[in-house]
Amino acid sequence: MSKYFVTANYTSSAMKGMIEKPHNREEAIKGLLEKMNITLDCFYVSAIGHIFMVIEGSNVDVGAMALVVGSTGSVENTSAVEVFTAEEQVEWMTLARSTTGAYKPANS
Repeated sequence: MSKYFVTANYTSSAMKGMIEKPHNREEAIKGLLEKMNITLDCFYVSAIGHIFMVIEGSNVDVGAMALVVGSTGSVENTSAVEVFTAEEQVEWMTLARSTTGAYKPANS
């Protein structure tokens, strides 16, 4: 399973709907994610309609989630970036150190 930092912006029609019927969007989002085998690690919103969350799931599940949510028209400017722990970053550093010099640039 991979972790993703997801951002999106609510559309004006979504904001209008939230004004007309106030409700907990985190609960609504969590319900969808659970059906798609995705875990919600954290969820935040800004006062101007930005959504920020960290989720965990497979790339297939996250891709399907993006299609489902995007098709509703309630969000725009969505982004899902895979993120890694500091320990995983150290693994990259170690591998990079052990393989530095193995690649010969085309201009060498």
